[in-house]
Amino acid sequence: MGLELITALYFIVLFAILFLGLPVAFGLGGTAVLFALIFEPRALMSVPSAFYSTPWNSVLVTVPLFLFMGSLIRFSGIAEAAYDAVYKLIGHIHGGLAMGTVQVCTVFAAVTGITPPATTTMGQIAYPSMVRYKYDRSIAIGSIAAGGALGALIPPSVPFIFYGLLAKVSIGDLFMAGVLPGLMLATFYTIYIGIRCRIQPRLGPALPAEEKFTRTEKLSAVLGIWPFAVLIAIVLGVIWGGIATPAEAAAFGAAGAFIINFAYGRLTWAVLKDSLESTLKLTGMGLWILIGATVYLNIFNSLGSQDLLTELVLSMPGGPNGILLMMMLIILVLGMVMDDWAIIMLCTPLFIPIVDSLGIDKLWFGALFIVNIQIAYLTPPFGFVLFWIKGVLPKDVSMGDVYKSVGPFVVIQVFALGLIFVFPAIPTWLPHMLK
Repeated sequence: MGLELITALYFIVLFAILFLGLPVAFGLGGTAVLFALIFEPRALMSVPSAFYSTPWNSVLVTVPLFLFMGSLIRFSGIAEAAYDAVYKLIGHIHGGLAMGTVQVCTVFAAVTGITPPATTTMGQIAYPSMVRYKYDRSIAIGSIAAGGALGALIPPSVPFIFYGLLAKVSIGDLFMAGVLPGLMLATFYTIYIGIRCRIQPRLGPALPAEEKFTRTEKLSAVLGIWPFAVLIAIVLGVIWGGIATPAEAAAFGAAGAFIINFAYGRLTWAVLKDSLESTLKLTGMGLWILIGATVYLNIFNSLGSQDLLTELVLSMPGGPNGILLMMMLIILVLGMVMDDWAIIMLCTPLFIPIVDSLGIDKLWFGALFIVNIQIAYLTPPFGFVLFWIKGVLPKDVSMGDVYKSVGPFVVIQVFALGLIFVFPAIPTWLPHMLK
């Protein structure tokens, strides 16, 4: 059997197994072991090393620490406090609650590093409030889904940590590279909501005139979240300033979140238990996927398939831009059926040799990669954010309602991806300036 056919079957068998519902880690590892047994038994020697060496990488220390920080913040009441602040500040304008939801999700993204917390939390807080004030479902659901997806891009982004580990790119630089694209997307979402609700006021009615708040009430609501804003600024600031490594900053952030919860009387045994369980489950899932992907790629290289894939891609017409567009399309399609961590761990080692051969900046490519994953999050039929938000919405909201709500936001994401593609300085300017 030729190497071309073996390589094609290697991918086909993997996706067939994943479509059958087998966990991603076991699908990756099981496919690799099966092909090694048949075609290259000596490659099985690399399997034990994946289990031994992968979890001990020092970069991975940041993952549970940032996840623990995010879990504590999720149970701390910051989402409720932040939403109350935007409710009082901009609820009086058309679409204000939806715009505020995007802004709260942006803040939430900066303390969790992943997408589920903001999506599920704001689905439970913001959606009932917007429905009570007669917001259209499409605006209400779309703002929550799009805002929640920002967790993958805005630092401390866990997907960036995994990409940096595999692509051998500075985690601090990647965090900086995610700032401007993340804020740009949040701004685009807010502008879109504001303009559309201005043109069609029925989609996002302003709060009743009698629900006006004094300056003192508004200031008090904003000051209610200052400890968390300071925590975010310090954690990211010590990374940007080169004062601490991402791992040290993650430890500081976790300790800070612990102290803030304790000071505000939110640190109950139940909150601590739930935070630790959530951190353990997500960290364990990430490590298993990383081990499975390492085994899969070790066998892939042993078969000679990586060299074949690199030569095949580089020989395609269209030059570097055509190859980049093809890789972006592959990531988008995979995002409809796989979670972000699995995509990063599978595609990064496959694509980075090609990126290096083309002389493409891996920092810029990483930003394109993660923004593309955001698009996949909201793309039917299997965008993961769509299912997370459906799980917390009332039963009268159908999956069709969720699909229809995200359409305009997906268009905005594609537009933003195009801007980053055409103007690489959008993600790379801040990291280079700080250096």
